[in-house]
Amino acid sequence: MAKNIYALLVGIDEYDPASIPLIPTLKGSVNDIKAVAAFLRERIAKDIGWQLIEPTNQPWILTNQQATRQAIINGFQQHLCNADSDDVVLFYYAGHGAEERAPEEFWHLEPDRLNKTLVCYDSRTEDSRDLADKELTYLISKVAQKHPHILTILDCCHSGLGTSDLSPEKTVRRSPIDWRERPLNSFIFADDQTALDELLTANRDQKQQTQSQHIIFSACKNYELAKEYRTEDGQFRGAFSDFLLQTLERTNGSITYQDLARNIHTLVNSKLKDQSPQVTASDIAALAKPFLGGAISKSPEYFTLNYSQNDQSWVIDGGSLHGLPQPGNGGDTLLAFFAVGTTSEQLQQLSAAVGEAQVKQVLSQKSLVEIINAGESLSVTETYWAVVTNLPLPSLKVYIKGDATGVKLAQQALHTPVSSLFVSQIDQAFVADCHLLAHNGQYWITQPASARSLPGGRSPSLVDPIPEYPNPVGYTIENAILVIRRLEHIARWHNIIQFSNPVTSHIQPNDLEMEIVILSGNLETASSEVRVEYTDENDVWQFPIIQIKLTNHSHQTLYCNVLDLSESYTVDVPFFEQKSSIRLAAKETITSFDNIGFIVPDIYWQLGRTEYKDVFKLIVSTREFDASLLEQDGINSPSVTRFLGEKLGTLDRLMQAVNTCESVRASGNYDHWLTKQVTITIVRPQASQSIQSEHSTLLQNGVVEVQPHPSLQAKVNLTSVSQASKYLGNLILPAILRQQPSVNEFWQFTPSRGSDPGLSALELSDVEDYTVITPETPLKFLVNTALTDNEYLLPFAYDGEFFLPLGSGKRTEKAKIELAIERLPRPIVSNHSLQGSIWIFLVKIANLKRGLPFEYPILAVANLGENDAITYEKNQEKVKSQVAEARRIILLIHGLIGDTASMIPSVNQAIIEVNGELLPIKQIYDLVLIFDYESTQTTIEENARLLGQRLHAVGLGATHGKELHIVAHSLGGLVSRWFIEQEGGNQVVQHLVMLGTPNAGFSWPVVQDWVLTSLGIGLNQLSAMAWNQKVLADLLEFLEAKDYSLEQMQPDSDLIKAIANHNDPQTPYTIIAGNKSLVRAAVEIQPAWQSSLIQRLVQRLLGKAVDLTVFQQPNDMAVTLASIKSVSNDRTPRPKILLPDAACDHFTYFTHQLGLAALAKAIQPLVHPPLNLTQEALPSPWDISLPIQAPDAIPYSQRTPSATANQQGENASGVNDVVIKVIALLIIVVVGLMVWKRSPQPQPENPNKTSQPIPGS
Repeated sequence: MAKNIYALLVGIDEYDPASIPLIPTLKGSVNDIKAVAAFLRERIAKDIGWQLIEPTNQPWILTNQQATRQAIINGFQQHLCNADSDDVVLFYYAGHGAEERAPEEFWHLEPDRLNKTLVCYDSRTEDSRDLADKELTYLISKVAQKHPHILTILDCCHSGLGTSDLSPEKTVRRSPIDWRERPLNSFIFADDQTALDELLTANRDQKQQTQSQHIIFSACKNYELAKEYRTEDGQFRGAFSDFLLQTLERTNGSITYQDLARNIHTLVNSKLKDQSPQVTASDIAALAKPFLGGAISKSPEYFTLNYSQNDQSWVIDGGSLHGLPQPGNGGDTLLAFFAVGTTSEQLQQLSAAVGEAQVKQVLSQKSLVEIINAGESLSVTETYWAVVTNLPLPSLKVYIKGDATGVKLAQQALHTPVSSLFVSQIDQAFVADCHLLAHNGQYWITQPASARSLPGGRSPSLVDPIPEYPNPVGYTIENAILVIRRLEHIARWHNIIQFSNPVTSHIQPNDLEMEIVILSGNLETASSEVRVEYTDENDVWQFPIIQIKLTNHSHQTLYCNVLDLSESYTVDVPFFEQKSSIRLAAKETITSFDNIGFIVPDIYWQLGRTEYKDVFKLIVSTREFDASLLEQDGINSPSVTRFLGEKLGTLDRLMQAVNTCESVRASGNYDHWLTKQVTITIVRPQASQSIQSEHSTLLQNGVVEVQPHPSLQAKVNLTSVSQASKYLGNLILPAILRQQPSVNEFWQFTPSRGSDPGLSALELSDVEDYTVITPETPLKFLVNTALTDNEYLLPFAYDGEFFLPLGSGKRTEKAKIELAIERLPRPIVSNHSLQGSIWIFLVKIANLKRGLPFEYPILAVANLGENDAITYEKNQEKVKSQVAEARRIILLIHGLIGDTASMIPSVNQAIIEVNGELLPIKQIYDLVLIFDYESTQTTIEENARLLGQRLHAVGLGATHGKELHIVAHSLGGLVSRWFIEQEGGNQVVQHLVMLGTPNAGFSWPVVQDWVLTSLGIGLNQLSAMAWNQKVLADLLEFLEAKDYSLEQMQPDSDLIKAIANHNDPQTPYTIIAGNKSLVRAAVEIQPAWQSSLIQRLVQRLLGKAVDLTVFQQPNDMAVTLASIKSVSNDRTPRPKILLPDAACDHFTYFTHQLGLAALAKAIQPLVHPPLNLTQEALPSPWDISLPIQAPDAIPYSQRTPSATANQQGENASGVNDVVIKVIALLIIVVVGLMVWKRSPQPQPENPNKTSQPIPGS
C-alpha cells in the first residue's frame, strides 16, 4: 500500500497593499518554499512506496497573493485532512509571524494577553485576520483525527526582544502586533462548541493537544528573531530554512528529528547571532524517529556521468538538491569516475578510476563538469559512475572598514606574502561573514550586524583587538599581518563547522549514535542544543562534567572520533585516548573519559560572560583517519600544518584542505564518511552577593553599585535573558516595547560577545520580605553609564500576572544613572532560591523631542515634510514674518503629558472635505504654530499670560485681522480658556477646539498615581486603544520630574471654580471627548480573586487602596466625560459638544484613526472661506455661504472675522450681542443711505455681521 506525503507549503514575501499598516516586504520566503517543493519532488522515496500528493483541485503551494487566510484554511481542510494513519503531513510556513490582541476569553491562557499568529497575505486588511496559534492548533487537530504523522515547520518569529540597528541585508520575519479587537466569533472554531469549551476551560499548560504525533520545528526561540540573509549564490533565504535544506540535501537517507535539529542549530549559530532553532514534540520519543517518517530516499553510492549533447558538456545527475555546493573561491568539487559495473569495493580504490573531473556549474538536479584527467579509453558515448573526492571550503568573506590608513595596511597584509586562501575581502558589507574595523590604532574583528553598537560605531568584537589598547602611534604592518592571521584562524574553525559528508556516502545518519551524558551539572532539557549549568555546592559553583557515549548500530566496522570546537576558536580531540580515529566494531559501544570538565574560562567570566558554547563534532568513516589533523590552538596561538603521507584516504585529504584551503588531488582510498554535531552551552551564573545595610555592593567590577538598604535581606547578581527565560519564557519584554526598536533599547550591563548574550538583568534571590521596598525606602543602584537628555530608563519586572514599572532612573553629576526601585513584585519560585527570585530588566526609551532647546515657553512654526518629518522655526522675527503673510492659522497646544510633537502629524492625517475634495487640514491653513510650555512647575495662569505675550510678539495681538484657531489637548485647554476668558484672548482667538480637557477638574486626586497607573496599563495592554511608545516616554518624563504642583486641576480648586463662573467670552468652543478607556475584562470582578485586574494592578503599583470610580463612569482614561463636557451652555455661541463621542482615549486623540476623524469633524465647519487664503483671493464677506451643519452635533453659531473691502475691518469677538446688533444696525443704515444715493441696485442686508446662526440652531 502506497504511503503518501500531504504537504501544504506557504511562502509570503509581499503582502496585500491594502494592509493597515503596510506589512514590511520580505525577500526569501518564496525562495524557501520553492526549494522545499523541489526537494520533496526529487527526494521522496518512490522506490519504497512513498508518493507526494499534488492535487489538481486544491493548490498545495501558496505564495504571496495566493496565500490568503481562507486559502491556507482550505489547504488544511480540503487537502491535509485527507491524510490517513500511514501517511505523513507537512505544513511549512515561511513569512511574517506576529502577535495579536487576544480576546478576553483567552487571557487565562496568554499571560501577555496576546495570541501568537501567522500573517497571511490578506491578514491585515479590513475584513481579515491573522491565523492565530489556537486556530493552527485546531486545524492540526482536525488533520490528526486519522492519526497521520504530522510535521509543522515555521520559519518566522512571533515576538523577540527587538533590535535597533539590524543590518539592512538581514531582515527579520516579524510583523507588528495587530492591536485590533478580535471577537471570539471570528475564530474558525467558534461554532465547534467542544473545541471552544476545551480552550475556555484549559489552563496555560493544557492548551489544545493534537491526537497523534506532532512535531514542530521553529526558526528561533520565543524571544528571538528569525532572520533572512543572502546566501553564497546571492539568493535571499531564511537562515533557518537554508540550513535545514542544506542538512537534508547532504544527508543520505533518513536523519532523526533530533540530529537534524542539532545540526541546524549549530550551523545557524555559526552564521548568525541570537537565533536558535527549536524542535518540540507532543511525544518526546518521536524526536528519535526519522524525518518525514523515513520518506526521504537514500542516495546511490555514485553519480552517473555522461556527455550531454544538449548542454555540450559532461554532466552528472546530482545538483544542489543532492548537497553539491556551488563552485567558489574555496576550492573545487572534484570527482573520480569509474566504468559502469564497478563493484562497491573497487569504487573505494581510487587507483581503479578511469579519470578525474571538476564541477563547473551546479544546477538543482544536475551539474556540468569538466574532465581534467582521463585515459585514452574515455568516450563521449559511454556512461560512468562518479564519486566525490574533494569538496570546496569557502573562504571567510571580510568587509574592511574604518580609518583609511588602517584599511590600506590590512589590504596589503591580506596579500602578504601571497593572497590568503582562507580570507577574501569583499566590497559589500551585507554579504560579509565578519567585519574588520580599523579604529583608533586598533583592529577589531566584529560580527557583521549586532543589536547594539559599541563606542566607535563597532559591533561587539569576536576576539580581542590588535593591539589590546588604542595605539597613539598609529597602525603598523606587523599588526595588520597579525589580524589577517587571526582571520585565517577563524576561517579554519568555521570550515570545520561547515565540514560535512558528500551525499553519496553510504553511511546512514543513524548508523552511529552519539549520546551526551551529563555526569555532573544541571541539565536543561533542549532538543536542539544541550545546555548545562554549573551547580552551586556550598556557595561554590562547580563546573559540569560531560561524557560521550558512541554506539555503532550498523553491521560494519566504523572509525570515528569527536572534535571539540570552543569559542576561543580552539579545535581539540579531548575525549578519547586515540587522537586519530577509534575503531568501533558492529554493535559496539564506547564511552569517553569520565573526568572532562567544561568551563566558562575565568578570564571571560570575570568580564561578565556567563555562557560559553562548545560544538561537539562527530566524524564517522569506513576507514581510519586522523582527526588530530584538524586540531588548532586558541586564537592567540599560531596554527600548525601537519605533514601527511602520500597514501591517506579522501577524508584525510579533505581535513588537510581545512588547514591549507587548497584542493587536494585524490589518491589512496575513497572513504565513505559522515559528520554530526551538537552545540553544548555551558552556563556559569554570576555569583550572588548579599545586599548590605551599611555599605554598597559592587557587581561586575563596579558596572553596578548596589547601595545599602536598611531592611531588605536578599542576594543580588547580574544575569542574562536566556537564563531568566527558563522561568519567565518570553515574558521578558512587554509587547508595547517590542514594536519600535528605533525608539527603545533593551538594556545590557555588559555587551554580548560570541555566543554570550551579555548581562541584561538584575536578579534578586533569597528575598525575605519584598514589601520593605517602597517609594519612601527605595532600593537604589548606580549604573556606570550615562543617558542623554531625551533618554529615560524604565526598570520593570514580571510578577506572574503583570509587568510592573518598578521605579525610574535619573542622571547623576558623575555621568552615572541612579536607579530608584520603589516597589518589588512577589518573587517567582526558582531552583536558585527557596524564597524565589525577582528579575529586574531595564529598557532605555528615547523621547523624540521637537529638536528645540528647552527654553520654555516656545512658540514656533511647525513644518511637516515627507513621512511626517517635522522641522521648526522658532526665530521670533521669522515667525512674525510668516504670520504676517498668513490669513488662517492653526495653533496646537499640548496637555499635561508630553509636548506638541505627537500632535503635529495630525494636521497631515486628519482629512476634511472642501469643495468635494479630500484634504488634510494643514492645507486649509496658511500656517501651523505650536506652543510648548512647562506644565508641572508653572501655573496655568502664568502659562496663559506667556501664551498671550508670545502671540502678541509675532503679530497676533487683539487687532491682528486674521483667523486663529487653537487646537488644545487636556491641560492645554485650560491654559487656552484662561487666556481667552481672563487675558483678553477673546480678541485674538476665533475658535478653540478642546480634546480631553478637564473642564470640571481632573478625576484623580494624585496626578502621580494616575501617571504610574497609566504606565502599568500600557505595559499590560489593558487599554482599549493601542498606545505607541511615545506615550510611555512622555509618562516616564513626567515621573522623572517628581516635584510638581497640580492642585489647580483638582475639581475644588480656585482655578476650576473661576473658569466655571466666568462671564461669556463670546468665543466659539468645540469639545471633543474620547470614550475609550480600559478593556471590559480589566474592570470586571473575577470571582476567584474577588477583585478586578485594574484593582490588583493598582494595589501592586501604589500599595494602597485608591478610589477607582473614574473607571466606573464614562472616561477617556484620564478625565471623566462629564468633566470634559462641563462648559456652561449659558454662552453665545453655545459650546459645541461633538457627538457621538470620539472612540479614542486620552493618549490617542491625535494618533488613532477615530481620534483624527473627530478632529476633522470639528475642523470641517471652520472651513470658511474654503480655499486660497491669500489676500488677493479672499472672497468678499458678501459672498460667504453658510456651512452645512455637521451631523450628530450640538449646533452653535459660527463666527468669522469681520472684513471690509479696504482690509480695515476688525474682529469683534469681545463685544456682546447688544453692541453687535447696534453696530450692525448703524452699518445697515449707513450703507443703505450710500446705496440709495449712488445706485438703484439692491444691496445685501447686514454685510458686516460677524456671526451667523447655522440653520436649525
